[in-house]
Amino acid sequence: TQLDREQRELARSAKGAGEALLAIINDILDFSKIQAKKLTLEESAFGLRTIVDAAIDIVAPAADRKGLRLVALVDHRLPEDVVGDPTRLRQVLVNLLNNAVKFTQSGEITVAAAPADDGSGLVRFAVTDTGIGIPAAVQRTLFRAFQQGDSSTTRKFGGTGLGLAICRELVGLMGGKIGV
Repeated sequence: TQLDREQRELARSAKGAGEALLAIINDILDFSKIQAKKLTLEESAFGLRTIVDAAIDIVAPAADRKGLRLVALVDHRLPEDVVGDPTRLRQVLVNLLNNAVKFTQSGEITVAAAPADDGSGLVRFAVTDTGIGIPAAVQRTLFRAFQQGDSSTTRKFGGTGLGLAICRELVGLMGGKIGV
């Protein structure tokens, strides 16, 4: 049967809570696998532009709800296909983009991919936004497990403080570095 307005709103709320809980569970499982050294990375060729676009597509609905502009820039000097773990790369990009959406009230978010400056053959990704910014004292703790800016950030924006720690570990396993 058709749901009335209140029932639709309750169903939407329950769905959102379920998705948030699933995200927390997945973060805890990933973090546990990483800590136990049981996470294995895939090595396959994949389209770099495809992964960047897929990450954008995942966060686009949340960005649209806030009126944010999403921009993807893939440097023309990068090859069409690269070798690595496309699932874990997308996971890192989605996490960074989700954080950008979470902490940006207006403006735009950009993800850019370009060859690393050091000639290593690695790809440098940068996610930038017009959000609230990150104080220098907080920047030092960003990639630590269970760390967030402060308790008011947790109350206002939610989260476990695991996302960036997982990103740090995944990027390290892929032979890269992450920073702010």
